[in-house]
Amino acid sequence: MPLLFTTRALLLAALCTALSATLWGQSRTPSVDDIVGKMEQANVEARDHSVPYTVSREYQLSGEKTQKASSQVMAKINFVPPSQKDYTVRKLEGSDRGTDIVRRVLEHESQMATHAELHEITARNYQFALLGREVIDGHDCYVLQLTPRRNEPDLVNGKAWVDTTSFQIRRIDGVPAKSPSWWIHNLHVTINYGAVQGVWTQLATKAVADVRLMGTHVLTSREVDLQTTTVDARNRLPKRMVEHRSHGHARRQAMTDSAVWVPR
Repeated sequence: MPLLFTTRALLLAALCTALSATLWGQSRTPSVDDIVGKMEQANVEARDHSVPYTVSREYQLSGEKTQKASSQVMAKINFVPPSQKDYTVRKLEGSDRGTDIVRRVLEHESQMATHAELHEITARNYQFALLGREVIDGHDCYVLQLTPRRNEPDLVNGKAWVDTTSFQIRRIDGVPAKSPSWWIHNLHVTINYGAVQGVWTQLATKAVADVRLMGTHVLTSREVDLQTTTVDARNRLPKRMVEHRSHGHARRQAMTDSAVWVPR
């Protein structure tokens, strides 16, 4: 009897301990305000410790139902803190449409640089709701609902996945609060973020949109290589190099460009 009583007592103690740990863990789940506050602080710290870098990014444009890309474009982007980015665009193969679209994407990002605070994922621009938790590429994340406070094309109506440890955003998925163009409908964007060489940056993007007169198209990008640098390019006027290929022959054209890009 004493042995049976002891065994039951140990089992009851273990059950109580496990239950207490579970309840403690649940009580430790931060509020949405705490998550957003730490997310904003993590973004400020990352910006304060940002360093110059050069990244090569590959873009592919294709129709929704075609597996082969109609255009492949490589862009080399140079970043100098706090907000300057210049770029070189080279058309690798395919139609000129891909080069034009990539250039427009980079030009738009350069315009956003002067008012970065108006489209960042902050309480100033969004209302948030905590939807739960989810593992993204092995990282535990809080899932936040994003509701834009203004009807603008640079704000996203969708979700953000925030790392539970670093409070950095690992993924954004959704649709613009307002269509960016008369030509584009049903635009859906997914952006994945991560650390490369100590730099928090976008790793890959996917944008799917219905384009008037041309049907549904998919634009994807991925970071091919990133290298930190100590070169200060603040005072130089960047040049953009565009390479055209036709019938096996290459023609290169240099154009003065003052494009900059908002930091991560």
